[in-house]
Amino acid sequence: MMSSWNALILIFGVVFLINETHSKNPGLKSRITSTGLNYAVNVALDVLSKDITSKKIPDQHGKSGSVSYDVKGMRITKFTKPTSVVSMVPNTGLLWKSSGIGMSLHGDFHYKYKKGIIRISDHGSFDLNAGGIQFQITLTIGMDTSGKPTIRSSSCSCAVQSTSIKFHGGRAWIYNLFRGKVAKTLKNSIEGGSGLLCKQLTNLVNVAGAKKMAQLPVEVKLAKKFLLNYSFLSRPSFQQNFMETYHKGEVDWIGGPMSTPIVAPPLPKGTGTSRMLYIWLSDFLFNTMSYSAFTHDLLKHNVSDKNIPGGVLNTTCKVKCIGRLIPQIGQKFPNSKVLLNLRSTSTPNMTSVNGSVRVDAAGDIKFYAQTPTGKTEYFLTLSASMSTTISITVKNEKVYAKVLKLPIKVKVKDSKIGPLKDAMLNFIISSVVTVFVEPKLNELGENGFPLPIIPSVHFVNTNLTIHQNSLLIETDVKYTG
Repeated sequence: MMSSWNALILIFGVVFLINETHSKNPGLKSRITSTGLNYAVNVALDVLSKDITSKKIPDQHGKSGSVSYDVKGMRITKFTKPTSVVSMVPNTGLLWKSSGIGMSLHGDFHYKYKKGIIRISDHGSFDLNAGGIQFQITLTIGMDTSGKPTIRSSSCSCAVQSTSIKFHGGRAWIYNLFRGKVAKTLKNSIEGGSGLLCKQLTNLVNVAGAKKMAQLPVEVKLAKKFLLNYSFLSRPSFQQNFMETYHKGEVDWIGGPMSTPIVAPPLPKGTGTSRMLYIWLSDFLFNTMSYSAFTHDLLKHNVSDKNIPGGVLNTTCKVKCIGRLIPQIGQKFPNSKVLLNLRSTSTPNMTSVNGSVRVDAAGDIKFYAQTPTGKTEYFLTLSASMSTTISITVKNEKVYAKVLKLPIKVKVKDSKIGPLKDAMLNFIISSVVTVFVEPKLNELGENGFPLPIIPSVHFVNTNLTIHQNSLLIETDVKYTG
């Protein structure tokens, strides 16, 4: 059953849930609905139905009184896929019910009876059939100290409608005289909360399931320098038709987390339950990434004529260049090239509101002249402010961004070449923005922002809407493992 459990955990592990009072607002919130959970169970059962007849059951060895026995070569020869449903248990977890399970099993046996001088041994094979098997198991979902999900079985019950067994080989004609009693004994051993099936299911959850949960990552690397932390803020809880989770949703520096002064705004509660999965992404998530980039001095860049072709940054020309548009530059630094140093002076801030996303940023632009002799001389600093409108899309489990409008305003902060007209400076900077800055921003947006979705789970019928301080992704999922 391991492959089916893998499939189930992979689907359940899309995102697990929480709904409690938190000391701070989450940066990422998710909701898995009953539709999503039942899809997960059916995926797991499909995998189980395909794989189970090729699986071998471990050999059994034991002793009862004077009889020692070996049961080997057991394999499932037939399996009937059950009807299954998962429902929420408020404040506890999930209740998984299955009924209509049918199974046939073939194996070989060997036994020895030894008492005093009496020695009896025999071997043969058997076919076991069980039908109308049903079980229900309660799964309690929690979290460990590192913010990862945990899972355990808190209760289990099982019933078997019928069992039959037939022996072959050796003294099979004798054993078959008692096969009704053997079948009843087997039925009794399978049924109940302490029966074989519940023991196996409980072990599957508490051991294999717990191991899978522990392997679910709570950090995703971004751009080789950042870590997206989506660990849980508190233990999960459950509503009637959905589970909901609140995650840290903060982007840290790979070298080590740092305390951010940015406060996450409240996320909308949301009422949707028709899709399998809902994910709310707070502006906080993107703004903590901006904060990490700014505090680690990443938001800077040098621009030269290599970045902006056409001689725009030349100080001497016949038609159009910076030295002709601003004569003071051409007069003081003839036959030179202008170098620009762009640097943010504050953390860029993203704001989602009224169906649109805006990024506000501010920085300094320093101008240097590189003379024919190779000397570099500073001569101007402009303060710049920018309010950018961007479009957001979701594809292949990533969030993509594209600049729609990139207006920028500049004014002189420091000048070594006398007074300058802001209008002409804005024209020059707009050219730089159009040719260089905007393509660079779109290049970053085209890389995509990975969502905390595990491999083999893909979005289908996805819709994205922009709310106050957040993006909402509504989607169904498809498992392709």
